[in-house]
Amino acid sequence: MWSYKPLPGGVHTGQRWSLHPAFWKICCALLLLLVIFREYTNTGITSDWAQQHLGAPAVTVSSATLGSTESKPVWPSPPALPEWQYTWARDGNNQALSASQCDVAFPALYHEIDRAQQHFSGKNISEKDIALTGGNDGGVRFLIVDSQVRIVQTRGLFREDFRHRIIAVVQQVVQAVAAADAAGEPIPNIEFSVVVDDIAVLKEENPGALWSFTRKSADPRQDNLWLVPSFHFFGAPPEAEGFRTMQQKFRRHDSSLEEKIPQVVWRGALWVNEAVRKPLLQVTADKEWANVSSMDWGKPDTVIPMDEFCKFRYTINTEGRSWSARMTHLFNCDSILFVHDVDWIAHYYHLINTGVNVVHVSRDFSDFENSILYYNENLGEAQQIADEAKRTFRERYTTPAATACYCRRLMRTWAETVSFVPRVNKTKDGQTMKKTRGITFEEFIVHKNDEDVPYKRPGR
Repeated sequence: MWSYKPLPGGVHTGQRWSLHPAFWKICCALLLLLVIFREYTNTGITSDWAQQHLGAPAVTVSSATLGSTESKPVWPSPPALPEWQYTWARDGNNQALSASQCDVAFPALYHEIDRAQQHFSGKNISEKDIALTGGNDGGVRFLIVDSQVRIVQTRGLFREDFRHRIIAVVQQVVQAVAAADAAGEPIPNIEFSVVVDDIAVLKEENPGALWSFTRKSADPRQDNLWLVPSFHFFGAPPEAEGFRTMQQKFRRHDSSLEEKIPQVVWRGALWVNEAVRKPLLQVTADKEWANVSSMDWGKPDTVIPMDEFCKFRYTINTEGRSWSARMTHLFNCDSILFVHDVDWIAHYYHLINTGVNVVHVSRDFSDFENSILYYNENLGEAQQIADEAKRTFRERYTTPAATACYCRRLMRTWAETVSFVPRVNKTKDGQTMKKTRGITFEEFIVHKNDEDVPYKRPGR
């Protein structure tokens, strides 16, 4: 912009760059206007790398996010651009899709959320309905305030299995809240409780309104439960690593059904739901088409790594104490999955379509052998079912992106349905205190976590 020009002789060089002060004032004013213009007209920022490698759309930032953290969240979001379409390779792990993109990508995902909201239509959900009491020995109570996740109460941290589940669920909630912020659609202030045991225990007179991984379809009280994706969608050691890592491992075994080991594979503990699992062992005993046996974590030779199930042509899901998270992982294979009639429902089970993306088998497995022999003779038909399962679940409705979209929709619908406003501050003798209820996610996650929240120490 500036260039050096020699001045005529006799002119003092000390004045070479001197300009009238009014000129500088005008320049500063113009620069200030330019900064303000860019600040309030820039609708999104996406790195060149993201645009080049991911085809990522610009993230919309509402003016509501520029002000007080107490401003109302932007909801619903503007419609997704007409040309935007979900692509698994690009979007499957993107947890920050906008709400409108979630609707385009996963239109059939939210059945359980809609069911729960309809069930509570005309009813009140009060603070007492989310109490973690009674037989619910594993659970966590959340308070989300201004997009900050706080833990108000836990039950069961002293148990290793519950501790793993609670920490995983807390991480899932944090991811969903962070993703909503990244999409410019912050989650409203809410409070809720998640039962992490296999079965939520509900009172006869007041079933409450708890969140759970599963509900029993034949129990009307369990219609009060709001289903949330299980901890397996985050990680479930020792049987499974992080979910995204497991997906990658499973894909290493991708092949046509014809190339896979022509057997059905199953491992499980016999003492869990023996009424279902014992008939399976009896029907498959000494059969060439079966690699089925009970297992014991204390005997490594009885265990098959989860991803190696995908080497086999057929897999099978069996219920345990309640629902079986096994199905979530088996859908990451490109094998055929056999499913018996289930008593327990998870958040995505309405998408299971027998003869289309799974094969039905009776609960006593009396028709199992005939089905195996049929599909061995009709591999073309079997391949269509396996391919449809892969498209429906692995590449769409059980992706990390779908899980994040579901959790965010669940939180928003919950906020619209409940009858109480979360109490942000502690109270003492009927007086509101300055101290916020619960502890921050950050404090919780670095704590030893063998003691339930609220921690029993001075000042808490």
